[in-house]
Amino acid sequence: MVVFNNPGYYHALDATFSPAEIDPGPPLNLNDDLGDWKTGLTLKELGTSANPMQNQVQALVAKIREGASRVELEFPGAGKGSSQSPTPEAYGSRERQDIREAARAAGIETSTHATFQRQGFSGMGERGFSDEARYQNLKEVKKAIQFAAEATTGGAVVFHTGEWQRPISETWGGGKDKRHPDAQFQAYEEEGKRAAFYMVDQRTGEFVSAIRKDKELFRPVYRTAKDLFPDKVGKYDELKKGTLEADDYVDVNGKWIDEKNSNRAFERVPVWDKENTKFEVEKYNWDRIEKETERYNRKNGTNLRPEQMFLQIEFENQILQAKGHSLYYANRYEDELWQEKKIRESLEFYEKLDKSLPEEEKWKIMTQRGLGSFIPPDTISIPDLLKKELKQLQDTMRHVHEASSAADAQAKEREEMLLNIKPIDEYGLQKSTEGIARAGLYAYEETERHRKELKNPVYVAPENWQTQMYGGHPDELSKLVKESRKELAKQLVTQRGKDPEEAKKLAAEHIKATIDIGHLNLWRQHFVSKPGESEDSRNKRFNEWAIGKTKEMLKEKIVGHVHIADNLGWDDEHLTPGEGNAPIREFVKEMEKAGIKDFIIEPGSFNPMRALPDTLKYLGSPVYAAGTPFARPMGHFREAHFGYTAPSNYIVGAYAPSNEWKLWSEVPLE
Repeated sequence: MVVFNNPGYYHALDATFSPAEIDPGPPLNLNDDLGDWKTGLTLKELGTSANPMQNQVQALVAKIREGASRVELEFPGAGKGSSQSPTPEAYGSRERQDIREAARAAGIETSTHATFQRQGFSGMGERGFSDEARYQNLKEVKKAIQFAAEATTGGAVVFHTGEWQRPISETWGGGKDKRHPDAQFQAYEEEGKRAAFYMVDQRTGEFVSAIRKDKELFRPVYRTAKDLFPDKVGKYDELKKGTLEADDYVDVNGKWIDEKNSNRAFERVPVWDKENTKFEVEKYNWDRIEKETERYNRKNGTNLRPEQMFLQIEFENQILQAKGHSLYYANRYEDELWQEKKIRESLEFYEKLDKSLPEEEKWKIMTQRGLGSFIPPDTISIPDLLKKELKQLQDTMRHVHEASSAADAQAKEREEMLLNIKPIDEYGLQKSTEGIARAGLYAYEETERHRKELKNPVYVAPENWQTQMYGGHPDELSKLVKESRKELAKQLVTQRGKDPEEAKKLAAEHIKATIDIGHLNLWRQHFVSKPGESEDSRNKRFNEWAIGKTKEMLKEKIVGHVHIADNLGWDDEHLTPGEGNAPIREFVKEMEKAGIKDFIIEPGSFNPMRALPDTLKYLGSPVYAAGTPFARPMGHFREAHFGYTAPSNYIVGAYAPSNEWKLWSEVPLE
């Protein structure tokens, strides 16, 4: 809290006044733009971040001198740090002790921001999800947790989410948000037609395929029960254990085919086009894919998504090609095996005969082999002829072994993959929550180790970040936190022997969300206008959505830490609050009503010295005067001189301060 000896600034002639004798009267209306809005938050709750490019010991001291009573220490580096990109590990026991003692002496609260260079716990890379990448990200957050436990007063250890890329229009467009159906989003205008999806092989974590909505597939047209065996429709089918329906698939014997059974699915009967001597196929665009997905789910009691159906059709075509290739070469294989056996038997007979005959009698087992009408026949012994025929047959069989068996292997590989493909969010969410839970467990352990030195428990605080990555949407952040808490509670029970109820409480204590209003405001650029809607109306609707999401997160009790920065809805420029279009006042009001006390104002490149005091002014934060019951907002002091409400253009005469004189904020007077 900033304490002044009087309720305003006065010139030198008033130096002998007694604060108790002065009635300041009603508060001066220095913040006309506040209207009826005001906050009770002060410097005790509203802190700022340290300069990440500076030694954090010096950066902390600088912020303390500026008047901050809550500071977030920041580490941009990863791996082995450098002077321009330090990591928590760059600060040894001596520096960590200096940081803790400085915080204690100043009576301030601290939090920690882990590296900016890594994000998320899913371990996503170019080819898919990697355990190695997941470990590296976890390692960086653990370094920050250890630092927080040994060097700070405890509190949040922030890290950016950024779990995997997903199409915004398919996830949060088309009224997908049931609580805010008119809040629709898209990354770009054509995303709804060209969105890309990724599927993952759950055995390896690798991407299986990129699926685009604008890509078309072709599929054989299969005959159904009403086409092949209409007399069996409506009758009991032994395989189905129920009544055969008209649109059920059946095999050539009229037996029901289970589409979920990969082997039986390939026994469907395609429609033969006799006139054109080919099988009929039909085109599947995305609309057709969606209809087929709906039919398949209804018939089979499944919950496939269109992207899964797309990949299933694509793989079916590949499997059919492989099986057909194998069958083409393998359909004569039994005959060839029989021929090889007979040739071997004949060769054995004639070789014995050849050995038993005298040289002058061997002509009896010679034969002529014709090579063409213009080439005289060649005389060859029957054993030699049989050997050549045997070799030719063996070469043919070898081709079958290699080509046909490889095709069978390829078909089997695709069949197995069909059983193991998962949408990227199902696989990624599992990996992300496991990683966050591990970090939460480490935060719990470090808190227990340093319980005596810590003012607050250390907790991991995933932060909403890029809009195009999972975790950037408030609902996604909420899900990450809730699922991670479940996983941590399970680990505390199974690995630490905790009571289930105590485990839930500890999980909620060591995993909390960081909500960044600046990052939330970046969704503004993706917010779809209604037909004929004005920009002002669109912005009002967006602000209502953003505050609505804030209320939902607070109701779910997942928020523990708050970042405040402004922007114009395009990029995360960290403008001073009030200079952009983020609904910061409304956001802060909801946080304050929910009892949140941990706010960090994040400066940008051009406002490191003024972000904190200007935010206090913008929010109308009260500053209390000693010796008087009157409290005035920060705006009464910022940009005030000699009791007036605007900054002076110049100061002359006795009012000009000496060269040694400084403003309370230590900002040079110009």
